[in-house]
Amino acid sequence: MRAFVREASLAEDVPASVASLMANDTAQAWLAICTQGSHLDRARVAVMRSHRDVKTRILLQGHSRISNIAASLAGRIRCGAGIACRAHGIDGWEISLHRSLTGNGEPHVSAVEAPLSTPAPPAAARDYVIDLPQKSDAAAIARCFLEVYGHHYVHSEVFSPHRYWEKVESGELIPVVARDDQGEVIGHVALEREPGALVAERGEAVVLPAYRGHHLLERMTERLREEAPKRGLHGVYAEPLTIHTFSQRNDERAGMPVCAVLLGANPESFRPKGVACPTAGQRQSYLRTFRFVQQPAARTIYAPAPYREMLLKIYAGLGVTASVAAPSAVIARESRTGIKVNDRGYGMIHFERIGPNVAIELSQALRDVQGLGASSMQLSGPVGDPGLPLLTDAARTLGFFFCGLGPAFAEGADIFLLQLLSEPLDTGKLQLFTDIAKELVAFIDRDRSAAAGLSGVRRI
Repeated sequence: MRAFVREASLAEDVPASVASLMANDTAQAWLAICTQGSHLDRARVAVMRSHRDVKTRILLQGHSRISNIAASLAGRIRCGAGIACRAHGIDGWEISLHRSLTGNGEPHVSAVEAPLSTPAPPAAARDYVIDLPQKSDAAAIARCFLEVYGHHYVHSEVFSPHRYWEKVESGELIPVVARDDQGEVIGHVALEREPGALVAERGEAVVLPAYRGHHLLERMTERLREEAPKRGLHGVYAEPLTIHTFSQRNDERAGMPVCAVLLGANPESFRPKGVACPTAGQRQSYLRTFRFVQQPAARTIYAPAPYREMLLKIYAGLGVTASVAAPSAVIARESRTGIKVNDRGYGMIHFERIGPNVAIELSQALRDVQGLGASSMQLSGPVGDPGLPLLTDAARTLGFFFCGLGPAFAEGADIFLLQLLSEPLDTGKLQLFTDIAKELVAFIDRDRSAAAGLSGVRRI
């Protein structure tokens, strides 16, 4: 570093005496930085000359860690140098050193030639810590997502420390982080909770590539399960990708079995950067995995006949005792429904209550979500509603087919899920890890073909 700065300064026509002083100033600052860094850190160093002074700028990442050295720099730099330190970007830190071009003569030989001690390389980071983040960690969390996903991550608030921490303070986000042996954030997972919901999604999951293979995602998930009951939650779910099995493997180890398959939930482009996509040419699909964090109560369900066996198998996997209720002629006098289409072309139709005119109401709701641009649609209704078989019969004539179960998704009550696609999607491209996931996708494929026959619509 000393040689680089001195030669760069001389190339800018800086007097040799000032170039030597500048080189030593920068070398001392570099030593201080190296004591805080790791073998993975990178820095940009630039030497600039004006008509009055010469300046060295060192740009680094790791604001929360590198900023700790600012106070110690003054004691290392020889008299006559100026020092400035400031934040730079989301998680950057800039150190500037400058000297006047009218500085003193050549320094004493010992100041130029005395060898600098090279810090020993840091030990391999084995002592990872899982804990709750502080407000000051928000920028480092953003850096993790930038490194893995680039700027195309679905939860854009992670790139804004202010917006991110607002969600934490409001209770919408319950995060944990993994730290290396220097306290730097290397991983993040959070529970995302809708207002009033009794379940939360384990999402916003990231582990820096250099630290994978140490079960950090599982350890962070376990810590979240400790936090979830403290917030009154009944369960935690996740929606792992189907372009690889990494997240699925972690969910399996974490005791989160698959309860649904969400076909075509996001555009094709929604995937980590640099990851090969075996599902190219179609929208991205996800699994839904779930685990109760409190002992679940027994359920009585109005299971539609085509799905009774599969629903009971899903409940058994979740550790829930479920019994099938006898058909009932007593249903609600009228339906209560809601629709929603997100900015990624995924539409949702929810029947909070199912009445006798369900077929007409569903047809209208389907036209509405399609008119709003939905490419894939999900239909849901309470499994404890006697009208659920009526809803299912009407849905199958429109081409809807099995999706899965949403445990405790409706204020603690379970919901039954169907789905519909308006674009081609080949489930044979999905990467699946567990036997239950493969069995569920095979069941969905059969039901998709059966529903297409009932509706008279060619399967896409």
